[in-house]
Parts: sequence; structure tokens; C-alpha cells
Amino acid sequence: MKYGLLQISLIVFFVACQPDLINLDKAKRAVAEYYDSGKYDNDCRKLIDDAIEFIDTAEPHDSNAVVFDIDETALDNYHYIKSIGFGYILDEWNKWVNRAEAPPNKGVKRFYDYLRSKKIRIIFLSGRHEETYQATIKNLRSAGYTEYDTLIIRKNSELNLPASEFKSAVRKKLTEKGYRIIANAGDQKSDFEGGYSGYIIKLPNYLYEVD
Repeated sequence: MKYGLLQISLIVFFVACQPDLINLDKAKRAVAEYYDSGKYDNDCRKLIDDAIEFIDTAEPHDSNAVVFDIDETALDNYHYIKSIGFGYILDEWNKWVNRAEAPPNKGVKRFYDYLRSKKIRIIFLSGRHEETYQATIKNLRSAGYTEYDTLIIRKNSELNLPASEFKSAVRKKLTEKGYRIIANAGDQKSDFEGGYSGYIIKLPNYLYEVD
């Protein structure tokens, strides 16, 4: 996964909201308050409620599918990221991923359970690296995501592709195989760019940006 530095994301976000720069520690505290206060959960709940309302109107079909991103979508890494001061080091991140301990995003898990009750196909599509594949399966299972059609993550030969290019190419191939992608859940703009997304469920993420 290609993460922009958290510090850059925080500064860009808060500069956009006000004309004067603020201290980075204050920016971090503001982000922590957003997540810890329950506002993040409330925002996710509203987005999932809207998504369920949309799915209820979708034409039933055996090939209907919903694509899920993993990090900060199906799984929630917030407490780990907060514990390391909202920073990012690739080797340390991969160690965390391989521990397979991330909890589910509660709102997304509710949406997943709803889709399973409707017999809608589930596809997990992530920019995680190939060496984390087995750990990702283990973590999805422990988080309650036990039934899905497929999990797709980056092959080592795809690591240099922009996230949007990688994911849109996968969605195109899935469509060509016969899947009808009716919705796509993610936390980054790059999760949806390039088409073949259906209804877009863009979750908030003030922790990092993925190009």
C-alpha cells in the first residue's frame, strides 16, 4: 500500500479548513477527538444506512456483487495508528498487518451481514502487499468476514501501480467475468476512480491518503 505521510494529510486537511497553520500536535488531537468521540462511528452509520436503502432498491440478480476495501473499511486500524503517534513506517505496518489483529469496522460489518442475508456476492479488494495475503485471510475471518467470493491484493509485480489504476483494472476484469458490481465501499478516492464501482460508499479517513 502506498500511504502518504500522515503529517502531510493532517496539515492539508486543516489548512483547507482554516487559513492559518496550526501546530501538528493540535491537529493530531483534533483527529483523535473525531474518532474517539464517536463522530466517526456516527458518520459511518449514516453512510451505511444510505447504502442499505440503495441496495434495497437494486434489481435482484445472482451476479450482484459489492466490492470492499480492507484497511479503514472492512477492518479498523485506528487504535494501532494512534498508538504509534499517527506515523507510518512500511516495515512496522507490515508487522502489524501480519499480526492479523485489526477489529472490524462495526458499520461496515453490519453492511456485510446485511449483504450476506440478501445473498449478494462479496469481493475484498486491497492494496496490501502479496506477502500479507494469509494474514489478511486470518484477520478477515477473526473479524467475522467468513464468507466471500474472493480476496484480491497486489502482486509484487503490481506494487508500482497507482492504487486507482490497480483497483479499477481489477474491477474491470471482475465485470468481464460476469460480476455485476452494484456498490463499492472504501475510504479513499482512489478506491472508486476508473469506473466499474456502482454505488459509491466513501467512508471518512483523516489518518492517511492513498494515491
